[in-house]
Amino acid sequence: MKSEIRLGIIGYGSRLSGLGDTLYGQGQGAVITCIADTDHEQVRERLQQHGIDPGTVRLYRDAAEMLDREPLDGVMVGTRCSLHARMACAVLERNLSLYLEKPVATSLDDLRMLKRAHEVSRSQVVVSFPLRLTAQVRLARQLVES
Repeated sequence: MKSEIRLGIIGYGSRLSGLGDTLYGQGQGAVITCIADTDHEQVRERLQQHGIDPGTVRLYRDAAEMLDREPLDGVMVGTRCSLHARMACAVLERNLSLYLEKPVATSLDDLRMLKRAHEVSRSQVVVSFPLRLTAQVRLARQLVES
């Protein structure tokens, strides 16, 4: 029997909360075990909206604390854009698989920092491109194909 994939999330806004819902619907065995976000009330509401019992997810306000305490297989980063590179570097330092929302960096210094972290990490990295899955893009594709 395949074991569950333990995921942590840093920044549980609308993008990642929607993606988490997609993960559960895919039957891939992914389980969101913990979330680092400053607004725990909103996190609990979003979890409930997606049919996830908030009591099954440990909440943190500090991403580093979550990364240090939790046994994770991967982390999804969906903070505000200016924090993407810094949070990604924290994940890469721990050699965890990383799903990173775009933009990956908002300054050249952050991009260089992220590049250096990636060069020494053993992490697998995926940068999101979720807009191709949105209702608007799907509709546009249907119209073009028709």
